[in-house]
Amino acid sequence: MAISLRWGEEVVRAYRVSGNDELLVVSKKGMATRFAADDETLRPMGRATSGVMGMKFRQGDELLTLSRINFQDSNLLVFTATDGGYGKKTPLDEYRLQGRGGMGIKAAKIDEGSRGVVVSALVLREDDEVLAITSAGTVMRTPASEVRQTGRDSMGVRLVNLSDGVTVVSVTKRAEVECE
Repeated sequence: MAISLRWGEEVVRAYRVSGNDELLVVSKKGMATRFAADDETLRPMGRATSGVMGMKFRQGDELLTLSRINFQDSNLLVFTATDGGYGKKTPLDEYRLQGRGGMGIKAAKIDEGSRGVVVSALVLREDDEVLAITSAGTVMRTPASEVRQTGRDSMGVRLVNLSDGVTVVSVTKRAEVECE
């Protein structure tokens, strides 16, 4: 057993962190909390515990993703995408460091009618690539440098052109492959 879960809960992501790292928690309704991953904030516990609260949610909201921020990388960006095919990148510096357990700050302006709900939030660099996967099974590869940089409280720009009834189901960062 790695963690004790309550009925209806599931593990979204797990990271090995050091006291120098930070975590960014993003909800499906576009709220985000950034906090330190040190022993004071995330006190060490046994395996059979349920852990500490990372973020509180408004009614109808839930956890979308968790990202580890490692400051060996510089000029980090937060990339968000909606199921309606819109995306944006925002400098990580616009997400102030907070304590864990709060409601967070706005990561994206959500208009569920035309632009959809948030389906992905990633921490990446300008030279990374993102892969958008649609409900029709199409995968589209886009350099992060081609996505417009905007503020946290904006909706973003068209990332993927979608046919009627097709949505973006996931966006992920392209994994770097090291060759020896």
